[in-house]
Amino acid sequence: MSDSKSSNKKKSAEIINPGLGDIEKVRDILFGKYVSSFEERFALLEKRLEADVESLKERLNSKIESFDDAVNQSLKRLDDQLEQEKVNRDSELRSLQNAMSEAQTALQHAINVMEDQANQDLASVRASIEESHQELLDQTLSVQATLVGEIEAQKQELSGDKVSRQALALMLDEVAVKLRTS
Repeated sequence: MSDSKSSNKKKSAEIINPGLGDIEKVRDILFGKYVSSFEERFALLEKRLEADVESLKERLNSKIESFDDAVNQSLKRLDDQLEQEKVNRDSELRSLQNAMSEAQTALQHAINVMEDQANQDLASVRASIEESHQELLDQTLSVQATLVGEIEAQKQELSGDKVSRQALALMLDEVAVKLRTS
């Protein structure tokens, strides 16, 4: 590369100014050894840099690929975990819905049993109240008949004895008191 450049320079220098070629020759004689040494060193450095850059590119690409693989694996694991969590939550939701349905059925059954029991108890209480009511009516009629009988007997005694009005008032008070207490 450097030889073609220097030969190009020599040719162009000779065309423009034929005396310049001599200066180039003098320079090559004085500094030629150092210039060629520098050019060789620069060429080696350039090759080394290109190799290092290429190596860095390869390492970087390798690292990026491994990082991509790790990220993809992590994402896949997270997706799998999310899917499993979704399946678990769906299963738990169905289980809760079934439990709620069973509880609702059991509650409805318990309510029906309690309603039946309450209806039976109410029927029993009604029968008892009707029985007590009938007994009370019978007692009332019996007491009333007894009182009517006593009043009739006392009336006849009064008619026969001609009791005073004051005695009659006392007797009616007693009857009223007996009626109130029974």
